[in-house]
Amino acid sequence: MRAFALSLILTLSISTALADLYGVRSSFLTGSLDEPQIWLGRFGTSLPYLSPTFGTDEERQAYRNLLKANGDTHIDLYAQARSTKLPGGSIYPEHQDFTAKLNELNADGLKPVLWLIPESRHGDHRQSMEAHLAFQNEMVLKHDNQVDAYVVGLELDETFTVEQVNTLVANLKSQTDKPVAVHLAPGVGGFKRDTRYYKGADFIYLQIGDHLSGDYTADSAMAVAMLKEALTLGVPVVANEYSLLSTSEQARALGDLLCANGAAGTGNGRNVEYCGQKPAKQKWYEKYQDEMVVAGVAMATLYAVTRYSLPLHIQATENSYQVGTTRRLDNHEFGVAYRNDGTVIATYSFDF
Repeated sequence: MRAFALSLILTLSISTALADLYGVRSSFLTGSLDEPQIWLGRFGTSLPYLSPTFGTDEERQAYRNLLKANGDTHIDLYAQARSTKLPGGSIYPEHQDFTAKLNELNADGLKPVLWLIPESRHGDHRQSMEAHLAFQNEMVLKHDNQVDAYVVGLELDETFTVEQVNTLVANLKSQTDKPVAVHLAPGVGGFKRDTRYYKGADFIYLQIGDHLSGDYTADSAMAVAMLKEALTLGVPVVANEYSLLSTSEQARALGDLLCANGAAGTGNGRNVEYCGQKPAKQKWYEKYQDEMVVAGVAMATLYAVTRYSLPLHIQATENSYQVGTTRRLDNHEFGVAYRNDGTVIATYSFDF
């Protein structure tokens, strides 16, 4: 009895899925109307979560529960904030390691987004450019495998030139494959209306503005118009700041509206879960599974009728495949193959 032998050669082009911000949901402003200054009240923002004085283990758990109850997938965090301007406390990265708290967040289903330069009130922006670049490199080295993305800084146009921000973006992108975002003062291009600030950024974190009075949520028509203006730049836009109360009905309704108008994600509350997610790419073997069955049956039949032990060869990429077999008799070689576009290829070669 002739032994059956099947040789299978499978070559796949495999891409590793990197973290991205499409569909990001965070609520970094979580103030309460019971607080006189809303976001400056205790637990009014997620940004100082990494501070050792942010809260006890129980308080941090309660805060994470608040964010998750608001539909959040991510959490916005300062990597440095050396003043005491936030009730959550100061953040001196040279005196502490963020590993434990970042692991804590990931384990609880909140993916960290690290903001590397805080707003001007903290004073960290006054460091030299060399110090800022070194700090970026240090944070990537220490925590890149624990964070999903980086925001270069908060309201950078108030303290940095276009050229400086471009340099910060370029350096950070040279250090990491994670997305890099730019956040400016309210308006497309910030208060200077200079869109060059976004050069090289993977995402725009858009501050809508006009949310400091009334119901503390931006005007809907203005917010949609600003989002659409930003989208014309060809960079994905996360609607990041449009309310002081991320958990309010008004904030959630505006978040839903911005999602419906093309936002890649929301940073200030929403009701919907689907918002800006990229459609899942269909794998080649799912796309061509019917043809693969047909081709497999054809090859099995070919083997059966020839009664030869034929090797079966498959060559595949994400977008195409070819399956076939060859047989050599003396100085003759015969082959047949089936391609994903329906083409059957017969080959013959003769050595002399």
